[in-house]
Amino acid sequence: MNEDHGGNGGGSPRAPWDDPALYAHLRQEQERNRYPDGGQHATSSKAPEALDLRLLAPVLACWAGAGWAVGREAADAWRQVLLLASGCTALAALLVVLVLRFRPPRHRADPRPGAPEHDPGAMGTLSASLLVCALCAATVLTISAVHLWARQRDPLTAAVATGQPVTLIGTVSQQPRVSATSRSTLVITTLDVEQVDTRASTLSATVLGDTQWLSLPMGTRVRVRTRLRPTEPGRAEAAIIPKRTGLTVLGPPSGILGAVTSVRAGLAQAVGAPGIGAPVAAGAGEETGLWPPGARSLVPGVALGDDHALPAPLREDMRTVSMTHLTAVSGQHVAIILGLGLEALGALPRRWRALLGAVMLTLLVILVRPSGSVLRAATMGAVMLLGVVAGRRAASVPALCAGAIVLLLIDPWQSRDYGFALSVAATAGIVIGSKPVAAHLSRRLPRWLATAVALPLVAQAACGPILILLQPSVGAWSVPANLLSEPAAVIATISGLLAALIAPAWPAAATVTAWPALAACSWMVLVAGFFAHLPGAALPWPGGLAGALALGACEIGVLILVAPRARRALLEKAGRLTRPARGRLAPWQRPAPPAPGARARHRLDCAGTRPSWRRSSSSAPARRSSPTER
Repeated sequence: MNEDHGGNGGGSPRAPWDDPALYAHLRQEQERNRYPDGGQHATSSKAPEALDLRLLAPVLACWAGAGWAVGREAADAWRQVLLLASGCTALAALLVVLVLRFRPPRHRADPRPGAPEHDPGAMGTLSASLLVCALCAATVLTISAVHLWARQRDPLTAAVATGQPVTLIGTVSQQPRVSATSRSTLVITTLDVEQVDTRASTLSATVLGDTQWLSLPMGTRVRVRTRLRPTEPGRAEAAIIPKRTGLTVLGPPSGILGAVTSVRAGLAQAVGAPGIGAPVAAGAGEETGLWPPGARSLVPGVALGDDHALPAPLREDMRTVSMTHLTAVSGQHVAIILGLGLEALGALPRRWRALLGAVMLTLLVILVRPSGSVLRAATMGAVMLLGVVAGRRAASVPALCAGAIVLLLIDPWQSRDYGFALSVAATAGIVIGSKPVAAHLSRRLPRWLATAVALPLVAQAACGPILILLQPSVGAWSVPANLLSEPAAVIATISGLLAALIAPAWPAAATVTAWPALAACSWMVLVAGFFAHLPGAALPWPGGLAGALALGACEIGVLILVAPRARRALLEKAGRLTRPARGRLAPWQRPAPPAPGARARHRLDCAGTRPSWRRSSSSAPARRSSPTER
């Protein structure tokens, strides 16, 4: 006896869509044939997320405005910047009128038949985007004008202009580092000036001093008698302290800087690295033993960003293969600390986890000192903590753009900092390009290897044009060197931070805790030395803006040749830009109010159904019958 399956009568053939399992199998086979990359698209039930680039234009406007403003050299530069800020404000006021004039009837829909639908390409959307850009530019220009006005009236600026000898009292705010050449040796650091001939100052100065500055740890208060020199336009420091100065130490580090100095000194002692005031010769002051030369000095650099004792040969090798970012505390440290910390605090409520995460983030910034990359990473970490409080995941691209805008508003001189630009570019490249590149590489590589290769590849491609401005050469072995060094950098960061926190209270335990960091840094030293001396490690390339643009064009060309989908996407977007925008500038006129009682009659006529004037005749689905009609 035949059983009736699906209500089609006994023995009748079944259609594939009558069996959910068979239908799902056929759909997977169809998608697998469509995407010959291992079926990874077919097995994903979630569509890829679109990039949220709404804050891209505002961050570019802020960056351009701040970069232009802080580069003004004239004495009345703040007036010029304030004038441009006023123009941006006037433009914003005009755009407010346009937004209100061309606003689509999204929240004031006309219920009568024949009312226009919401047009996504209406003029109001473009005006609103331009309004946000104008407001951001006006804000950053106004803040820059205030900074320039205060800078112009500071006694340190007046001392630079007169060129007369002055007496400065200040605090060493950075760890002194050595720049040695065949002719001379310079010690570079930064001095936060407090007084200029007994007058209060809030600016800072760059120190290009002799070896007597090398013995001064961060936080030391000094008195300097010198003749100041001007800095280059766009520098955050207002003056340069030359080599010939009269230096007097007023007091050792104290307060927060004193605690940070003791932590750094404890880590250096635990791993056997040179301390403050060590000889400047390559490898001098470093203990010998099992580890290769430079490994002990690299541990404080990777863990805390303290690379002042890094030997010159190792520093050059790391620069050749683009590994210097490993000694610059950035998003990797924030990701490790917050990732491990929030995972350990998983049993607590969201608010407590976010609060303790903010405490850990603050302590990390204090410990490693707030540089451009540290502030950018800390800002993105703060955005992530806000997402934890709200119970939702923070989008990476908007978080990066928002963090960059906040930092530019706080310190407009970040717009001309190469470290800040490299940090933002590398993060943007990883956020935007790591997944597509990993998906493309997974066609010929295992998924885990494709993901590991994609991260340094997209970061190097994003930072390449900026690096050309600093060093006109292209490294052929940068990607494999970073690929082999990244796992060791994670181990060195965790082990080094733990040893640094333990060292002031228990030096012996800190020495044992630092062994994994020493092993990881030894591996990084060997990798840098091996790849830096291979043929093609530093290929010559044209320098300047032309060289950067040429490298960027080459990278885009390689992307178009290698990825057909990227080529089709670029052609499609170019076609959209060339289409005529017909009918998009027509203003929306407020409709006349409906006649009395028309709204109530219309609601009765359309009760339970979608109005016919709200859908097209070609795509309107048939109205479902009610149970009484069946």
